[in-house]
Formats: sequence, structure tokens, C-alpha cells
Amino acid sequence: MNILSSLQIINIDAICLHEDHEPQRLDKTCKAIQQSGELCHPPIAMQMRDGRYLILDGAHRTGALQRMGCKRIPVQLARAEDIMLEAWDHIVSAGPWLSALKQQGHVYEDVRSHDQPAIVTITADDGSTYCLAPRNDKAHWWQRLEIWHQIVDSYSRHGAVTRVAQNSSAALEKGQVRVTSPVYTMAELEEVVLAGKTMPAGVTRFKINGRLLNLKIPLHWLADPMFDSEEWESYLSRRASSIRLYSESIYLCEA
Repeated sequence: MNILSSLQIINIDAICLHEDHEPQRLDKTCKAIQQSGELCHPPIAMQMRDGRYLILDGAHRTGALQRMGCKRIPVQLARAEDIMLEAWDHIVSAGPWLSALKQQGHVYEDVRSHDQPAIVTITADDGSTYCLAPRNDKAHWWQRLEIWHQIVDSYSRHGAVTRVAQNSSAALEKGQVRVTSPVYTMAELEEVVLAGKTMPAGVTRFKINGRLLNLKIPLHWLADPMFDSEEWESYLSRRASSIRLYSESIYLCEA
């Protein structure tokens, strides 16, 4: 398979997102793209059954291009067999956000198993674990989703959020908690988006084989009302000679 054939230019109006933005991260991403004048890493997308394209990875890059008024966006279309959907754990400082959240009456603390799955599970720095469950045992999925948004928004406003893989053994510092979210399937995620809803910011984690990186696509192509398809094809031809596949493990410093 020619990996560059998975790269498509899509009208930005045909793009939809499955998760909220983190405001500070969006500002940082927008500034970085504007300064470089290039989009280094194309977002990863899949086409939904209604014809629109769902961004799987790259919500903040997509949001930055939307903010800058771009007319189109380059995306790498992923095949279903190359996608694995997981979830990020969030490490945050414990604080008044948790007690304030419970006082709102939507959730309660539960150390036992519950008729409904927990909205999130929280691990404290002393190793104790409990879950936040909806007070309404018969809460519909969209009500659970709204409460999940409230939980993530509460601690995101309180301080920095560190994402870690759910199978990692990251140690908690004193005063920190680890928030574990449920893992959705791709079918469930698509249903959320088709219903006009989104996931909370930074909870979905996609592992995708064959990711295209460092393409450095000129920003002016994406903002120009007229798209020059010949210039795009010429760009792809030049890039084809510099694509390298690394099969061994790579450690990338993203600082």
C-alpha cells in the first residue's frame, strides 16, 4: 500500500470532532502552527456512515486550523484494522473540585460494585480506590456523558492535567489522584458523535499503525479559497521519495 494514498484533503465543513478542546492546549497549538506556517502532522480520521469525517487523533490541530479560517484540512484516513481505541488516565491534584462536585448532587462516592458502571474511578495517593457513580440508577447514556463532562471540566479548571496510559504504573505524588475513565468501542464513539455529542477533553487514546509524521504541509494551501490540485500532487510526489518506515522502537522527545 502507498501510504501517501491515505492522505486526503477534506473540506473543513465535512469534519467533526469527538472530544472537547483543552483551551490552553488549543491556544498553544494554534500559536505553533501560525509561527511555523506549516502543519507537520496531519490529523487521523475515519469516514462515518453519514459521510462526514471523524477526527480520531488531532482535535487541537483541527481546532487550530478552524480558528485560523482554513477552508480545508489534510487528514490521514485510517483503516478499521489499524485502529485501537483505548483511554487516557488523568493525574490531577486533589482539591476542592471533588468535594464541590459531590455537593452538586449528580454523583456519589461508592467503594462497592454498582448496578451501573462507574462514570470514573479515582485512585488516591495512598492507594485507596473509589468510584463516582450517578445518583440516578436509571440515568440514560447521554446523562452519564454530561456528568462525565462535569467531572473532567471540574478538575481541568482546577489545575494541570497529566495524561498517562491506563496500563502504566505512574507514581502519584502526595495530594494527587488518578482518574480512570471507561473505554468506549469505535461503534459507541460513532453513536455519540452521530447524536451530536462529544466526549470530554483528553480521555480517548488512539493507537494507530502506519501514522504519517513530519509532512510539513504549507498552511497557505489550506487557507486559500482556491485549491491547486496539481500543486498538491506535485507535493505528494516530492514527499514520496523521503518517506521512511522505521520498524524498530523509536523514542521521540516532544519537548
